Amino acid sequence: MKSALLLEYDEAAHGQTESLLKSMGYLVASAATPKSVLQTLQAVRFDAVLTCTDFNADDRRSFTGELARLAPGAAIVLMLDSDASGAGHHHRAGALLFKPVTLKGLRRVLDFGVDGLGQHPVWMAPDQERRGPPQRRVRPRQAA
Repeated sequence: MKSALLLEYDEAAHGQTESLLKSMGYLVASAATPKSVLQTLQAVRFDAVLTCTDFNADDRRSFTGELARLAPGAAIVLMLDSDASGAGHHHRAGALLFKPVTLKGLRRVLDFGVDGLGQHPVWMAPDQERRGPPQRRVRPRQAA
């Protein structure tokens, strides 16, 4: 059985997300503060960590970076308000999910991150590469 750790400040959104996770077969543990999330992750392993914030007031370090360090195998999902811009938030989070959370969106994000598929690599853009083509000889070496 899969497990998830949930940090959500809004009670209505917390209840909705928790019920959606339970309907997907997850055991859900809740945390009240980012500090309690980090303390819980030091003791227990989770398959998914869902958080509504990427900021930890108690520490200068990146909250999502600490989540990635403490739960290396977990899918880290950052849940943002629908009016928020997701541009600067995707640093260490595995996925962004905009509120209100739907079953379809949650299933897509968690199945993508937890079930072994992981994040797709960023496709190479040779025209944006700073280095030029290799500067070595292409011919094979002559046998001595």
